[in-house]
Formats: sequence, C-alpha cells, structure tokens
Amino acid sequence: LRATKSLSPGNHQWGIKIIDQGEGADGSGLMVGLLPNFVGSSNTLSYGTKYISELGGWCFSRAGQTYGNWKCEKLPFGTGAVVEFDADFSTNTITITNGREKAVGHIPALRDVETFP
Repeated sequence: LRATKSLSPGNHQWGIKIIDQGEGADGSGLMVGLLPNFVGSSNTLSYGTKYISELGGWCFSRAGQTYGNWKCEKLPFGTGAVVEFDADFSTNTITITNGREKAVGHIPALRDVETFP
C-alpha cells in the first residue's frame, strides 16, 4: 500500500490501522515506513519482495526495529494497533505514536526529498 500524495508541510500527518501484522517463518512480519520518490512510481512492479530500506526508504518492523538511513527510537506494534505519524519538516523528524507510546525518528533528508508514506 503506497500513498498517492507526498508528504509536505500541509500534508504531514497520516496513520494506519494494523489489521494483521503477518508472521514469517523467521519471526518477521509487517514493515511500515516511508519511500522516497526518486525510486519512481513507474518502478512499482520492479519492487518485488524488496524491503523499503533496500529501496532507499526508512521503515520499522512490528518488533520496533528500524531499517534505512535514519535514527528512530524503538516502537513495536501489532495486530489491532493504530500507528500515527506526524512529520516536522523544520526539524527533519517524524513523531510516531502507537496508543500511549511515542517515538521520534530523525531523517536527515526529509525536507529535501519528495517522500510517500
């Protein structure tokens, strides 16, 4: 699932309800994150089974582990969670909320790259 409108100062909040976190044989599951537009929407079919971080994006797993070129506090999620995001372009940060828990992620190029949730 990829948004069709990029993040901007006027479009900086979004959320997702986790219907099913999934579970791989290795304990992995759903990853949530951001994808830079330089990957190109025309390349969507070539994404295959690549992870968001392998495509230059920033994401975190249901266990709260982060992947990609960013620093983010750990914030696990699971089935039934509503994960909310709020991007602050002036500080290149994203605040992520899951219930009463919050984490802050720092993406150095957030304001410089067109980015999609």
